[in-house]
Amino acid sequence: MNPITVKDKIYWVGAIDWDVRDFHGYSTNRGTTYNAFLIMDEKITLVDTVKRSMKGDLINRIKEIIDPEKIDYIVVNHVEMDHSGSLAEMVDLIKPEKVICSKMGQQALLQHFHHTDWPYEVVKSGDEICLGKRTLSFLETRMLHWPDSMFTYVKEDKLLFSSDAFGQHLATSERFDDQVDQAVLLEELTKYYANISLPFIRPMSRNCWKR
Repeated sequence: MNPITVKDKIYWVGAIDWDVRDFHGYSTNRGTTYNAFLIMDEKITLVDTVKRSMKGDLINRIKEIIDPEKIDYIVVNHVEMDHSGSLAEMVDLIKPEKVICSKMGQQALLQHFHHTDWPYEVVKSGDEICLGKRTLSFLETRMLHWPDSMFTYVKEDKLLFSSDAFGQHLATSERFDDQVDQAVLLEELTKYYANISLPFIRPMSRNCWKR
């Protein structure tokens, strides 16, 4: 499966896990998808990675577009392993100028990977980073559903990388919601929200949406 264009020069380069049947202790009988995105600009940026066992899929999709070693920045929206499991290997391969994350994200990365020498760029809500023609804006979304979570917004394209906010576990070759069975989509969205988001709705409201 090739990279998929989301916007001009912004590509989905993630991985599809057709076989996983348990996640966070509930059934995922339709598998799941790990979303990662590549932004081609003056500063080439990778937004999130994938589960470690599927890093080959990520690397191969990036290679369809560019040599991974030419990537400048890596954005870490969430440190949970379905988002960052292959991060250490990607940092070793890419040697990025910046690993962009929230303050809580940096703490979680240090706890998980123990790399004090990574080129951390810690951002908070409202901070912006210019890539060239595009600008990334950041919003901390603590307790969605971990303290480290954040959103990344591409201002010029009005494109939000929303991490787990609107998630569902669904393995599919399609990337857009209007391309899949709407009944299946609603079922998986509801199941995900009930199991992952709903238990954290009060702390999430306090820590994120009132900012």
